[in-house]
Amino acid sequence: MPASPVTTSPRDFAVLLPPGWVRIPLDGSENARMAAVVAAKAAEVPEPQRSQVRQRLLQVLNDILRHAKSTGGIDVLVSLGEVRGVPIPASCLVSYLDRGKKVPLDGLRAELAAGDDEVTWAEIAGSPAIRRQRTEGAVTSVDFFAPVPGRPGLLSLSFGTAAAEPLAGALLSLFDAVAESLRWQS
Repeated sequence: MPASPVTTSPRDFAVLLPPGWVRIPLDGSENARMAAVVAAKAAEVPEPQRSQVRQRLLQVLNDILRHAKSTGGIDVLVSLGEVRGVPIPASCLVSYLDRGKKVPLDGLRAELAAGDDEVTWAEIAGSPAIRRQRTEGAVTSVDFFAPVPGRPGLLSLSFGTAAAEPLAGALLSLFDAVAESLRWQS
C-alpha cells in the first residue's frame, strides 16, 4: 500500500542508508554527531592505528561539513565504508533550494538539459522529480531535485563519487536507491 501523500510542509525526511553510511544533520548538533561517528569508527581499528584514523577522519569530516555549510547544506550523507580496506569515496549534500516561488519541474528540466548533462525524470516520495548525472574530471555526480510539499522550494540531493569503474557504476545505482527511498516526515 503506497504511503499517503504529504499535503502540509514536512518537518524532516528519512532515507534508507547503506551499511557504512551516516547522516549528519547541519542543525547545530553536527560537532557532537561527528565526534560520535569518529569514536565509533576509530573503535573498529586496532590500537596502534586508532589515533591516526581518528585524526584523519576528523579532518575529512570537518572539511565535508565546512563545505556543506558554506554551500547552504542542511544535511550530509557520507560513506565511511570500505572495500578491502580502501575507503569508498562517496557522499551526498542535501540542500533546500528556494527561488521564492514554486519552481515548475518542466522548466527546471529544460534549464538543466541545456548543458551536456544527462537529465531524466525520477520519482521521489511518490512525486515527480528530476535526476541529473554528470562527470567532471574524476568525479561523477548525480543530483536529484524534488518538490517539497507545502513549500515553494526543492530538496536537492547531490551525490558524488571519485571512484573508478566498476565501483562508480555500482555507486550510481546506490545513489538512485537512496534517493528513491526518501520519505517525508510530518
